[in-house]
Amino acid sequence: MTKYFNNIFWRWHFYAGLFITPLLITLSISGILYLFYPQVEQVVNHDALFGQTGKPKQSLDAGLHDIEMKYPGWHVMKVSFPKADYNIRITLMGPDDGSKVIYLDHHNHIQAALNPAQLFSNITREFHSHLLTGNTIVNYMVELAACWTLFLIATGLFMTFYKKYLTQPKSKIDRKNKAKFHALLGTVFALPLTLLILSGLPWSGYLGDKIYSFAVDHTVIGFPEAEKIAPVSNNEIPWATRNEHTNSTAAHSARLPLSRVVQLAEEESFHRPYSISVPMDDRGTYVLSVNSATGVTGLDASPFDERTIHLDQYSGMKLAIFDFADYGILAKLIAISIPLHEGQLFGVINQLINLLVTSALLVIAGYGINIYLMRKVRGSLSSPRAQRYNRYSWIFAALLLIMGILMPLFGLSVLVIAVIEIILLLVRRKKKQLTI
Repeated sequence: MTKYFNNIFWRWHFYAGLFITPLLITLSISGILYLFYPQVEQVVNHDALFGQTGKPKQSLDAGLHDIEMKYPGWHVMKVSFPKADYNIRITLMGPDDGSKVIYLDHHNHIQAALNPAQLFSNITREFHSHLLTGNTIVNYMVELAACWTLFLIATGLFMTFYKKYLTQPKSKIDRKNKAKFHALLGTVFALPLTLLILSGLPWSGYLGDKIYSFAVDHTVIGFPEAEKIAPVSNNEIPWATRNEHTNSTAAHSARLPLSRVVQLAEEESFHRPYSISVPMDDRGTYVLSVNSATGVTGLDASPFDERTIHLDQYSGMKLAIFDFADYGILAKLIAISIPLHEGQLFGVINQLINLLVTSALLVIAGYGINIYLMRKVRGSLSSPRAQRYNRYSWIFAALLLIMGILMPLFGLSVLVIAVIEIILLLVRRKKKQLTI
């Protein structure tokens, strides 16, 4: 039985590696780039993040008024207060859902304006998740590559122990020695690689969305109810004086100024880094939040410090309060896993560990390619021989079924491969019958 599984695992391991290795290498390189975006951003956009205009100090409200005057038609979506000496970051939404980032210096004067799409953090994130295409299908392919990497790890471990690579002496054949090193390195890094991949799946396009939706819909193990149904502000302005549009002028004038919201945040013991989301209509709330894995340089916090408060935009009344302690087990895992994957959970050490693991993955992939080229016969794909279906096949099928249920895109791809395998089997039988 073990020989059967070794052979069938080898064939599937071969094809999986053959098709996803190019994407895996790309993901590893883009992941390394994104890993160190805080350090790079501090250098590339140092003037925007830390520079000062030298102008006299004015209020935050006056600074926001300057932004409104300079960028008519744009609306403040979020005001972020990053760590330490960083400038205040203002996120604007404009015509056609355009976005812009404004930095106010320590005296609340406009220091710089940047296009978010040109920030190093956003470029590398887009590279890692969409390969700079913005295409959803490409994002699904990236997720699929991650799922198949888990399969590569599982099958690789089985073959390593079956072939006794861990105790096998050095061979006179160079290819066997490289295969042994490929197997040993894969075994050593199997657990950290698995953790790295699993921690990234909540960030993925298809499965990540399903995981988050499940966590929102099941508050016992997921997020608090306020994450699913956000509270609304109680606008007491008479209906007769309201504008039909959501961004009512009357409502806007009755809204608490940002400076007052900052005071309320301080009263609630909010300390930098934190952000204030501004309501986009007359029913929305101010949202005070401390978040991990924001992807914004200087704004990331520990997931254990995560906290959210919804404030009525007119009275400042607290409508909902929840923090990490209020999360269910699934929500806590999501909150921890994403910054772990991004290298932001425990600082530089997290970054260096992720760099080591990702670099090991590149070396493993490189050795896998080299081993294949050494055994490849000219004019042939040189794939491992197909295995006949026997009484043990259902165990392999059950393994694929379980993985397919847990990772739907993986399951869909397995169905496609299974159809191809069946077609190839029928073709071989047909040829065999014709030669008889």
